[in-house]
Amino acid sequence: MTTIIYKTYKSAISHWWLILLAGIVLIGLGIWIIASPFQSFLSLSKIFAMGIFATGVFEVVFALNNHKSIEAWGWTLVSGLVDLFVGGYLFLYPLITMVILPVIIGFWMLFRGVFAIGNSIDMRAYGFLDWRWLLTSAIFVILLACLILGNLAFGVVNTIVWTGLAFICAGIFRIHLSIKLRKLKHNF
Repeated sequence: MTTIIYKTYKSAISHWWLILLAGIVLIGLGIWIIASPFQSFLSLSKIFAMGIFATGVFEVVFALNNHKSIEAWGWTLVSGLVDLFVGGYLFLYPLITMVILPVIIGFWMLFRGVFAIGNSIDMRAYGFLDWRWLLTSAIFVILLACLILGNLAFGVVNTIVWTGLAFICAGIFRIHLSIKLRKLKHNF
């Protein structure tokens, strides 16, 4: 079993830095969101669009570069394609997006959190003892997504704060995951 796991991820881990870049983009975006609460929704939707689109590009490239070595590479590809679609939608329709931005971001973060739970369970299967940190951050992303979706009436500022925190947690998850992949690389 261990041989199969290492063979599966041998090529994939050489591209661990793409996941790291996606995490850095999300953390930077989350900090910007919190630091600029009074920016217009129009500029927020464009910044969200660029950030989400960029993380989608990183994940699609990661999935395509590793399609021969990861059995479940399709899930990463689908996740990246969802990011590309959401980012593209936000960018193409900024006026509509201003009205439904919290809903779009909330559902997107919910999707990312569920996907992150799957990644953390995979890390447990690969023998990482601290996989619970990944699972905890994934659950936190889901909780923040639920707060975003459940607190739309509290106004823009609350939505911005919850969205910023959700982006930061999603970024921390990806950085932590990339560190785990890098450690796997050094085990070969």
